[in-house]
Amino acid sequence: MKPSSHSVSLSGFFYRGNPVRLEELIPKVKQYGSDGVELMGKRPHANPGDLSAESRRNLRELAHQVDST
Repeated sequence: MKPSSHSVSLSGFFYRGNPVRLEELIPKVKQYGSDGVELMGKRPHANPGDLSAESRRNLRELAHQVDST
């Protein structure tokens, strides 16, 4: 079993402050010691209508970069 996180934890719903952007969330989750992240399927993180093919590709590339460090 590998520890993972859910992006809702950094969405701003449970604390005062701004949500962590997806581009910042993936490295931050790794920094916290998690091996994976489940993306919340709504704003501010992964609303399907907000994620273009290019943004999804960029997130995959970022995840692979973070995973190889």
